[in-house]
Amino acid sequence: MVGTTSGRGKHAGRDVQVFALFMIIADETNAVARTKWEHYKDGIDHEAVVWLVGQSEADRSSGADTNVRQMADPVSAVNINMGTLVESYETVARLLDEVGTVEGCDGVLLTFGDFIKGTEDFGSRIQPLMKTRQHMEIAL
Repeated sequence: MVGTTSGRGKHAGRDVQVFALFMIIADETNAVARTKWEHYKDGIDHEAVVWLVGQSEADRSSGADTNVRQMADPVSAVNINMGTLVESYETVARLLDEVGTVEGCDGVLLTFGDFIKGTEDFGSRIQPLMKTRQHMEIAL
């Protein structure tokens, strides 16, 4: 998919950059992170999901492969069906390092289940473990 998107851009004479989007649910251990994830799923707003599905069904012109359909899939609508890393800090760091090896992927966009704590944990607990970020200075 990454190569196809950037390749089509080059064919059209455009520089198209590709970014991967991930939700991060991280904690000390994989088990604790999964417990958080289950808590988020248990607290889903069912009425909001019904509304989201209804909105996607109102779109009669796009196919089943569009992001509107994927986001509204009730199987995992709690995170709008985006890629989600539910792991320990160490495992998330390793997985994000792997993303850095994907040819044609120009970067990542991150979101967090608890945005403030997640952002702080990313900066203090995950990024320092990433081999691809070892050149970065961490401000304290």
